[in-house]
Amino acid sequence: MATGGKIGANLADLLQTAGVMTDTGTAAAQSSARASRLSAQMEAEIGDVTTALATHFTAMADELRARIAQAKHRLAATDWQGNSQAAATEAEAALNHDVNRVLDQALRSTEEFKIFMLRRARDFTSTVDSDFRTLMGTIDAAYQQLANASKTFAENLQAADKSITFTR
Repeated sequence: MATGGKIGANLADLLQTAGVMTDTGTAAAQSSARASRLSAQMEAEIGDVTTALATHFTAMADELRARIAQAKHRLAATDWQGNSQAAATEAEAALNHDVNRVLDQALRSTEEFKIFMLRRARDFTSTVDSDFRTLMGTIDAAYQQLANASKTFAENLQAADKSITFTR
């Protein structure tokens, strides 16, 4: 006499597990694509930051030059001559020279920083695009294999379930 104790009740769980494995593998593959997009975005941000720094340094230098020019204009308007006026004009030229030197150094340092950071970002992007993508692809393939094995196991259980008859 047959009883109601068949295996079929567990098949839905196995198939659900296979679906979760498939989704997990797909998520691994998608994470490598997202990491690639984010690392490319990081490169763009480095360019934006260094451009903002260079713009700020240049604006500061322009403001200093304008103040130096105003001071020179006020000095030129005074009633003095000789060594004092020549010393003031020389000081103004020296200040402008110093502003230009500091600006050049700041811009050069900013460019060196940009080159350094872009090299690091590109190395990171390369690692993401090769090693990380390979790893995530391997994980995806492994989960897809597990999902297929789980589905095959469920199908085999279902086939066995149809042939099992319990007797008392």
